[in-house]
Amino acid sequence: MISYPAVNTLVRVGLGDDIPVLPSRIEDVDGSDVLLAAASYVGDLHGPQVGDTVSLHWTSARGVCSVPAQFLGTERRGMKLWRVRLEGTVELVQRRRYARVHTSGALSLVGGGDMDTVRMGWMVDLGEGGVRCRLAPGSFLPAEPVEVRLNVEGDVVTLLGSVVRSEPSGNGFDEVTISFPDDHPASDLVRRFVFQEQMRARRDAAERS
Repeated sequence: MISYPAVNTLVRVGLGDDIPVLPSRIEDVDGSDVLLAAASYVGDLHGPQVGDTVSLHWTSARGVCSVPAQFLGTERRGMKLWRVRLEGTVELVQRRRYARVHTSGALSLVGGGDMDTVRMGWMVDLGEGGVRCRLAPGSFLPAEPVEVRLNVEGDVVTLLGSVVRSEPSGNGFDEVTISFPDDHPASDLVRRFVFQEQMRARRDAAERS
């Protein structure tokens, strides 16, 4: 059985079928109640109403998880919070498939309880839904939230993500897979980069044949 998300877990809050999911983070847990950082731009979407059914989505070591919840209202503890009550069991959901392309650019990461230490590594492949990279051993653990900074087509992109898995790659480094939230700010840029790399690979293959 998969556990409910813990404090500091990066989550996405679904408000309805036709409304984009909103990025958030769990600030506190009170039994089956969870306190979330309220999305600062939720006013444009009119936000959830007391009693509305919402859903929480997050990435664990086993994949993307989802659980329904009831919106109970807003609170303030130095910051605006949403209180939701988790209902039912956690389900593993099939995330839409993302194309990935091989790339070898550098990236930097910070995360976990050590936000002052920047860890450098290089990418193995990149897609709209995440990045696979190689880092020094023991840098991160599965389900750990991270901030990723990488270069895409000359633009430096900073993204919040979550470690899906971390395992030795056999060459003295760990191979770390990081999942990005759906509809993250750089999704269009990464999607365009992936498409261009796919087209370049096809042209190269055609020239060799």
